[in-house]
Amino acid sequence: MKAVILSAGVGSRFRSEKNKVLHTILGKPMIWYVLQAVKNSSAENIAIVVGHMAQEVKKAIESEAVSFYYQSNPKGGTADALIASADMWRSYDGYLLVINADTPLIKSQTLKNMERFIHMVKEYENVTLSAVVLTGFLPDPTGYGRVIKDSEGNVIKITEEKEASFEEKKVNEVNGGVYIFYAPHLIECIFHIKPSEKTGELYLTDVFKIMYQRGYKTRTFMAEDASEIMGVNTRWDLAIAENVVRLRILQYWAEKGNTLHQPESIWIDPDVVLEGDVEIYSDVTLSGKTKIGRGCVIGRGCVVINSTLGSGVVLEPYSIIKDSRIMDDARIGPFAHLRNECVIGEKSEIGNFVEVKKSAIGKDVKAKHLAYIGDAHIGDGTNIGAGVVFANFDGKKKYEAHVGSGAFIGSNSLLVAPLKIGDFSYIAGGSVVTKDVPDGDLAIARPQLRLLKGKGREKLK
Repeated sequence: MKAVILSAGVGSRFRSEKNKVLHTILGKPMIWYVLQAVKNSSAENIAIVVGHMAQEVKKAIESEAVSFYYQSNPKGGTADALIASADMWRSYDGYLLVINADTPLIKSQTLKNMERFIHMVKEYENVTLSAVVLTGFLPDPTGYGRVIKDSEGNVIKITEEKEASFEEKKVNEVNGGVYIFYAPHLIECIFHIKPSEKTGELYLTDVFKIMYQRGYKTRTFMAEDASEIMGVNTRWDLAIAENVVRLRILQYWAEKGNTLHQPESIWIDPDVVLEGDVEIYSDVTLSGKTKIGRGCVIGRGCVVINSTLGSGVVLEPYSIIKDSRIMDDARIGPFAHLRNECVIGEKSEIGNFVEVKKSAIGKDVKAKHLAYIGDAHIGDGTNIGAGVVFANFDGKKKYEAHVGSGAFIGSNSLLVAPLKIGDFSYIAGGSVVTKDVPDGDLAIARPQLRLLKGKGREKLK
C-alpha cells in the first residue's frame, strides 16, 4: 500500500503565521503524529503534499524517508492536493492511503484494520472495494462532512458542512479524513470532480459520489475510538488533541508497570522512556530524549529534559535536570538545578538549592546545601559544604576546577578557578582559595579575627 499525507492547506482558522501542521503537540509538530501512524501501518511508500509554507514543513520532517509533491494553489482543495501527487500512484495497481495531516489522533492499528477490512470484503463477499472512509458517530457533528449511505451500506456521497442541506446536517456519521482508495478507480474518477459553487475548491470527498454513480462499491469503517477522527482546525482543537495524546502516553506507561500520581497534571513527551517501577508524582514534566531508569522516584514539580537517570535515582520535589546524566542511586534536590551535560556519580547527593553546571561529580559526593558547582571535576567521596561557590568566570573566559577524592570543602568557601584541590585535602570554612592545594593539605584563607572591646554595644545604640 502507498500513502499520501495532505498538508498543503492554509489553516486560516488557526489565525497563525505558521502552517497549522507545524504547531506542536507534546513538543512534536502535528504532522509528525500522522506520519508515525502511517509509517507503522503497512504503507511502504509515503508522499507528503505541501503548499503553504512548504519549505518549513519539509524542514520539520527532513529526517524522514518521504517524498514531497507541491500543490501550487493551497486553496485549491483536497482533491487538487491529491492530484498534485498523481505521478506517484496514477499507474499503481493497488490501494492508496490518503490522510489529512491535521488528524494527529489516528492510530496505526486503525489504518491496518481498514486495509484488513478491504481484504475481508474481497475474501468473504467477493467484492472489490473502490474506497473505504474512516467514520465516527458524534453527538454534535457540526463542522464535519456528513456520510450519506444507501440501504446496503454503500457510501452515496460525503457532504461538507458548508454544502450540506438541512436534512443532511441531521446525519451524525461524519468523515474522519482518512481514506483508502483503489488507485485505478481513483485516477479514473478524481478528474471528474467539479469546483464547489460556494468555495471554488475541489473536494476529495466528491469522488465518493462519482464512484457511486459509476457503480463502484465504497464502504465506511468505524473508528474504534471516536477521538481518532478529530480534525484539528482551531487552537482549542489543538489543546484537546494534545491532552488526548498526553493521556494515551500516560496510559501506555502505567500499563507497562509505572506509578503515576495525579496523571492529569503529568507531561511525558513521546520520546521519553521509562524502564519500569518508576514512581512519578504530580506536576512532573519529562521531555525530549529522556530515559528514566528502573525504580526511580520523580518528586512533585520536577522537570527533566534530554537527560538519563540510572536505576533507583530519587529526584526530590521541584528539581530541574537538563542535558545531564545521573548514575544509579543518586539523590537530587529538592530545588536542585543540573544543566549543561552534568554527570552525577552513583549514590551522590546534590541537595537543597544546589546548582551544578557542566561538571562531573564522582561517587558518594555530598553537596547538600546552597552551593554552585560550575565547570568542575569532583572526585569520589568528597564533601561540598553549604554556601560553597566555584568561581569559574573572569568576565571573558570560563575556567575549570579539579577537586580530588575524599576532599572536604568547608562551608562558604570560594574556589577561584583555574584550580586543583588534591585528594584528602581540607579547605577550612570561609576560605577564598586562589592557589592549588596539594594532596592531604589543610588550606585556610580568611582574615584574622579582631575583637574591639565594647564597640558592638556602641553600634547598637
